[in-house]
Amino acid sequence: MLIEQSIKNTSLVRTKEKVLIFSALALLVVYLPITIHSQPVTGSLVNMALVLAVFLLGPKGAVLLGLMPSFFALASGLLPLPLALMVPFIMTGNMILVAVYHYFGRKNFALAIVAAGFAKFLFLYAFAGLLINFLPDGKQMLPLISMMSWTQFLTAVSGGTLAYVFLLFIKKIKNS
Repeated sequence: MLIEQSIKNTSLVRTKEKVLIFSALALLVVYLPITIHSQPVTGSLVNMALVLAVFLLGPKGAVLLGLMPSFFALASGLLPLPLALMVPFIMTGNMILVAVYHYFGRKNFALAIVAAGFAKFLFLYAFAGLLINFLPDGKQMLPLISMMSWTQFLTAVSGGTLAYVFLLFIKKIKNS
């Protein structure tokens, strides 16, 4: 009986910790895109939050977080109209980042970050190119291609690097 109660209490603490972690990361991914209008900064920090979520919460929590930034930026009217067309693809790109990182993450952090960043970049760049080709005023949307190109890879890698440093810091605190 005592062991069962201890397991329940531990599970409850872990659940509370996960709720707190999810809430903090959700606040980060929702608040940043609305307040900071710099793709390198917000992209890196959102990608950091996604990698942290995979590591600390698991892929389901990370996928849920990955849907939030674009949704709230669109709902708040911050996204330019042409970018609104990319929202489902940006959300899918975040899911790809989470899935690839989850697959490689426990084996090799550096490989996971590079592979996840490249997969997200490749997906977004390809779909932005296709989208521009199907729109009547596609040439006017060339800045969209720029936003969905190498900057996606760089922000994914920088966000993953920030997550790695943060996770090292946590581990260091736990070990001391």
